[in-house]
Amino acid sequence: MSLANNAVGFRFNPTEAELACHYLYNKVMGLPLSCPYIVQDYDLYGHEEPWQIWENFGEHNNTTSDDEDDDEVEAGPSPQDDLFFFTNLRKINPGMKSSKFDRGVGSNGGRWHGDDVHSFHSKGITWNRRRYCYKNPNIGTPDASWIMLEYSLDDSLMQNVPHYTVLCRIRKKSNKNCSRKRKSSQFSSQLEPKRQSKKLNSKLRTPPIKEKKLFL
Repeated sequence: MSLANNAVGFRFNPTEAELACHYLYNKVMGLPLSCPYIVQDYDLYGHEEPWQIWENFGEHNNTTSDDEDDDEVEAGPSPQDDLFFFTNLRKINPGMKSSKFDRGVGSNGGRWHGDDVHSFHSKGITWNRRRYCYKNPNIGTPDASWIMLEYSLDDSLMQNVPHYTVLCRIRKKSNKNCSRKRKSSQFSSQLEPKRQSKKLNSKLRTPPIKEKKLFL
C-alpha cells in the first residue's frame, strides 16, 4: 500500500519513543505494526546517494517534522517532511565479533558520520538514538546537507534476531538557509559594538528632572 492512499490530511508525526518502542520493536520482534506501510524497508547503505533516495521516495511522502529548526528543513515536494525507513546494518567484518558497521553509502566515497549515542528507556524498552551527517570528500559543496537519525534497540534485545534492523529518519536541510543565517549572525556581530556604544552613551546622559507637584 502506498502513502498516497492515506486519508486526506493525514500526517505521520510520531514521537521518538513511538518510533523506537512500537515501530522498531515490533518490526524486530515480528509483531504487527499499526501502519505497516508508513515505515518502508529499504537498504540505505546501498548504491544510491541520499538525494537519489529523496527523489525516489519523497513524492508521496506524508510525514511531518516538528524539529526546532523547521525553517531550515526542506523536503521532497513540500517543506518540513522526513523520510522513515527500516534498514539492516552490515558489519565491516561479518566473521568477527566486532560491532562496527559499514556506514558507506553510494558509489563515490560518501559515508554517514555519527555523533555520540544517546540511550533512553521507555515502556520497559531500552533504545538508542544517534545522529548522522552525510559527508563525501569527492564532491563539492552541495545545495543541501543530509541528516539521519538512527534508532536502534539495546543489544540485549538483538541477540537472537536474523538481522540487525534499525529505524532511520532522513532529513534534508538547505545549506542556503544556513548560509543566510551565518551572514545574518555576522552582520549582527558587526552591529553589536555600535549598539553597546549607544547604550553606554544613554547611561552617561543626565536623566531629566521630574517636577513634583505640591498640593497645598
